[in-house]
Amino acid sequence: MTSFNKVYNLVISAVCMGLAQHPIGLGWIAWFSLVPLFYSIKDENKFSKIVLYGFTWGFIYHLISLYWLADNIGVPSRNIGLLTMILANFVCSINIILILSIWHLINFLNQKKVWYSLPFIWVTISFLSSLTAVAFPWSDIANTQAQESLSYFYQFIEFTGMHGLTFWLVLLNVSLFLFLQNKTKESIIELIYILLLPLILGLFTSKNNFNKIDKIEFGILQPNIHINDKWKNQLMIEKHLSITEKYFDSLDSDSEEFLLIWPESAFTHNSNQDNYFIKNSFISQKENKISLITGVGEIDGENNFNSVYFLKNNHNSNLKFAQKYRKMRLVPGAEQVPFSRFFTKLNDLAISGNFEYGNEYTIFDYKKSKFASMICIESTFSDLSRNFVNEGANFLVYIANDGWYENPPEAQQHAKQTLFRAVETRKPILRCGNTGISCVVNPSGKVVSSLKQNSVGFLTSNSVAVFSNDFKTLYVVLGNWISYISLIITSLLFLSGVLKRYKK
Repeated sequence: MTSFNKVYNLVISAVCMGLAQHPIGLGWIAWFSLVPLFYSIKDENKFSKIVLYGFTWGFIYHLISLYWLADNIGVPSRNIGLLTMILANFVCSINIILILSIWHLINFLNQKKVWYSLPFIWVTISFLSSLTAVAFPWSDIANTQAQESLSYFYQFIEFTGMHGLTFWLVLLNVSLFLFLQNKTKESIIELIYILLLPLILGLFTSKNNFNKIDKIEFGILQPNIHINDKWKNQLMIEKHLSITEKYFDSLDSDSEEFLLIWPESAFTHNSNQDNYFIKNSFISQKENKISLITGVGEIDGENNFNSVYFLKNNHNSNLKFAQKYRKMRLVPGAEQVPFSRFFTKLNDLAISGNFEYGNEYTIFDYKKSKFASMICIESTFSDLSRNFVNEGANFLVYIANDGWYENPPEAQQHAKQTLFRAVETRKPILRCGNTGISCVVNPSGKVVSSLKQNSVGFLTSNSVAVFSNDFKTLYVVLGNWISYISLIITSLLFLSGVLKRYKK
């Protein structure tokens, strides 16, 4: 194969996988998007070329899927947004370089192409990278499948978590590639079996077998407040109150406790200031009924936190009674610059300010149920939601502020990952975004109610019935078992190769 054909295949593969990440219904092309990449590397024996191919594929793939990072309206100039996007692409591409480099090393040690090692290596690197300070699960190829039209193919992640979907995608691509190489009866049977495997596993899922605890009476506010008003604290509070009151008056609910949800950074709160923030509002007048969950930019002495405040009914106007959850997974480069604790000068580079990490899995009470609330990018981390469910959460709330990006596809890519968290945990999810996309997702990963991006609206339980449950999936109980198995098998393949070389 000529160098031109190798480059051509690399580009085609990366572009197709990048397009599959977008909310345009092309997730299914990820089923074969890696095949051209495999054609590019199948005869390559030089390590330097493998690294180059890995970087090229990774950078193009992330450029296609994450180009919108350059459109952040919260940065001082477009050039800074562009630089942020390029740096993010470089960092994310390291994963692909590592995957192909480890595969090449295993091939070298074993003196043959071990194609079926690729699913194990891919999952290993994806999992290990999710534990780092620069983790960005958003870009995982598994997220190409986060489309309701493909829901039958990802129901099995209640057993494996998101990394199981990554494993299946790479396995399917490897099987298709080997079939095109051999075209034997055995290879076509194997390919068909792997393609149907998610559907077969889906037959054994328990998406409808839940012990219902409470009907959740809720109102999700999408205020659509421009990012320029984010730090105008009094204005932010007044807007949230006025829009909520407009919609709340039309509600017909006799619930003993109504859960009102506001988005991320609905207002800021300094612990040294007056704790009464809605004392004379209609919410405080109904304080025996309304419980408020809201995002708050919390200032606690010299420390800043991106927090959730839960103001239980009867105490919903006084912030000193608020239960707090402080965000544990911060956006790299925006909320926390990696390694800035060791090199303090890096603090100046944070786009939104340098926040401190939270360290507690806070669980809130609602009637007979318990729930957890996470913030923004935290909804992309499978492990975080899993841990909250293990702590007792019977339903999940995600709050976000995607107002930094006024146009698709950022908000759509962000919201669609909620489908995976619902299936992994089999918990209903209430998602509240400032500019969207606010939605309600049932335990089967189906969006039962939603609002469009850049619109003002209010989702309520008047039109949908959502129930908390105490069910725990295999993934919730066992965690990332498929990742640990992948790590073990990858290590064994490497060690077996080393032993073969040593014996010679």
